[in-house]
Amino acid sequence: MDLDVEQMETKWEQIWKKEPGHINFDNITGKRLFSIDTPPPTVSGSLHMGHAYSYPHQDIIARYKRMRGFRVFYPFGFDNNGLATERFVEKELKINTSKMELNDVLEACKRVSGEAIEKMKVFFRRAGLSADLDNAYTTYSKESWKIAQSMFLDLYSSGRAYREYGMTVKCTTCRTAISQIEMEDSQRETDFVYLKFQSEDGREIIIATTRPEMLSACVAIAVNPEDERIKEMQNVRFKIPLYGEEVPLISDSRVIKDKGTGAEMICTFGDQNDYEIWKEHNLQLKNIIDDHGRIHDSGILDGMKIDEARKKIKDILKEKGYEVKREKITHSVNTHERCGTPIEIGVSQQWYLKYLDLKDELIEQGRKIRWYPDFMRIRYENWITGLKWDWCISRQRFLGIPIPVFYCNSCNSVVIPPKERLPIDPRFENDLRCDKCDSTDLTPERDVLDTWFTSSISPTIAMNHANLKEHYPMSARFQGHDIITTWAFTTIYRSLVHYNHIPWNEIIISGNVFDSKGEKMSKSKGNVVYPEEIISKYGADATRLWAVSSSIYEDINLKDQELVRGKRTVVKIYNAIKLVSSLPEGGDRTIYKLPFNRWMRGALDKTIEKVQNAYDSFDISKARLEIDNLFWQNFCDNYLEMIKYYSQNGTEDQKNEIGRCAREFAAAIMKMYAPIIPFITEEAYSMLGMRESVHSEGWPEIKGGFEEDYEKFGAVLEIIEGIRKERSRLKSARETYKGFTVERKKIPDELDRDIIKRTLREDNIAFKESEFEKIEVLK
Repeated sequence: MDLDVEQMETKWEQIWKKEPGHINFDNITGKRLFSIDTPPPTVSGSLHMGHAYSYPHQDIIARYKRMRGFRVFYPFGFDNNGLATERFVEKELKINTSKMELNDVLEACKRVSGEAIEKMKVFFRRAGLSADLDNAYTTYSKESWKIAQSMFLDLYSSGRAYREYGMTVKCTTCRTAISQIEMEDSQRETDFVYLKFQSEDGREIIIATTRPEMLSACVAIAVNPEDERIKEMQNVRFKIPLYGEEVPLISDSRVIKDKGTGAEMICTFGDQNDYEIWKEHNLQLKNIIDDHGRIHDSGILDGMKIDEARKKIKDILKEKGYEVKREKITHSVNTHERCGTPIEIGVSQQWYLKYLDLKDELIEQGRKIRWYPDFMRIRYENWITGLKWDWCISRQRFLGIPIPVFYCNSCNSVVIPPKERLPIDPRFENDLRCDKCDSTDLTPERDVLDTWFTSSISPTIAMNHANLKEHYPMSARFQGHDIITTWAFTTIYRSLVHYNHIPWNEIIISGNVFDSKGEKMSKSKGNVVYPEEIISKYGADATRLWAVSSSIYEDINLKDQELVRGKRTVVKIYNAIKLVSSLPEGGDRTIYKLPFNRWMRGALDKTIEKVQNAYDSFDISKARLEIDNLFWQNFCDNYLEMIKYYSQNGTEDQKNEIGRCAREFAAAIMKMYAPIIPFITEEAYSMLGMRESVHSEGWPEIKGGFEEDYEKFGAVLEIIEGIRKERSRLKSARETYKGFTVERKKIPDELDRDIIKRTLREDNIAFKESEFEKIEVLK
């Protein structure tokens, strides 16, 4: 009967769901704790192939550590807090949250995200994850609220959290302030427009800009202090093209002399440079871009979106003669990583966390952690070195953990609630008194905390949820390289400022998934593949084998060949175990008389050691490769072929030894495979008549003492492989043959010669002593 992979995997999924004893943390006893800081997937829509790729990595290590005798804490969470989930709900329900009552928004988010989480659980179970999905936490639960708000109050009391009116990076699509950690560089093609500004007396200065739509926000023209023009036109004022207002010419060392014309239009605000020059020179403030990305210039662009305004004003500037020339350029633009919208800079009052003063300490903390691979630590350090602003943690959205703060209208004090009142939502619970003047006239803070504020304390949330606070820090964090500057960095920072400790001992970095051609998947390209479809077609085990087909640190392409190969491995295991399970049971467990049993035991011992070392260093692809080689080449191609004759025609002692050894070897191989492919190994273990789950078993032991047998039997294998190659060559050439002559310096003994003939099913093989080792074909 052929193996129905989907039926087999579904069967074990249902059994594990009813009887989760082998993965239940409370049921596992062990002296050593291994805890995993699992990345809580964002509740923002469909799962993608990155989930099918990276989440098995942590599960494989969790399963391996259990077999090694660890008490494994493998929690699971869902990030249903913040902007990503709110936007998902807007899209799902086709609503505009800005036009809804707050309560209605929160209820909609709770309902839709709750339904999405249940669907995500179905997928992760189907993918074979042994995490504690039944007791999963969410980042927006009241429990998480309380922890996050309590830690915010700790930061506020220590002076690390502060509120300030200053530069704000904002996303006009998401209509909120964001932080530097949420920005990413994007290469965009645009026009570099050269414009002439004229003074009242006819003097002229040319500036080059990529943002002519910001003209009405121009407050100065700046040149480098070494520029001769500042001496010639120091007190000259220039009129803004189209708008007519006059602005001064100033000098500032931040202006790059050889960029464009060496003269910059200072607007409020085109970029960070504009902000810094504006602040230092105490220039006028003109806010022309609103939170929705519309320009308000009381003139030609009023009410227009930024891109639309840019196109229109370029046409007008050219028509009116202000444009000198226009160049096509590709430049780097800061965008919001959530939606890809170019960021805007403004000034507003926001909450921040201070961390620029901790750069050296943060680099030092990173060096205390073991990074896999180590070079990923350099990316972390480079990020810290390049930090320019403190972390803006306030967001102008509805869904998010509320900032637990009130403002006294009587004495202008900041009022914080006592911790026993947490969790609290100031937007609904405004019944406090000012602790300075006893006034009840308080204005609640309406902003919410940045999603990363909560995600950055995932070790604390997970361990508090399981009453394991005393076991901080956690053992390991698994995450993608694309969020080193967000999740890894903020978690290390939070652990430093709250506990003066690292959050975990090790961090394992994974790559991204691309399509078969190495291109990023996107709906616009039509190359998106959903993990549910892949698992349905090939099976969860085959998908997991694909996930470890190359180093987990590298980006990976989704190739059908690798998935087909994985499914073929699953079917091969089933057929091999079906053969082994048909062999007689019994025999002395200490006897290994037959040379192929002694050789196979030696090969098994060597592989167990290699695989163990690979798993211990999180080199899962190497572990898989070593097991594959043992299973396909040694066990299937050679060992099972060798025992077929003797299991039927040997003595009773030989039959019993073969049956017992074949089961022993098969069980050990299944144990090594079990962390990677949990379904078929459980099926195989059951087929072998084992009462326990393979996932409840210990790691296979190394017997030892078979090294010499392993090396000696290599000569037999060389001969078998040599004759196989000759037969393959003869078959391809359509040539006939009568037999083979094997010339060796030392002829194999009688039993080995018999094994060679029986394995190859070739009676006419002659053996001859010779100085030259070769195989001749008898025709």
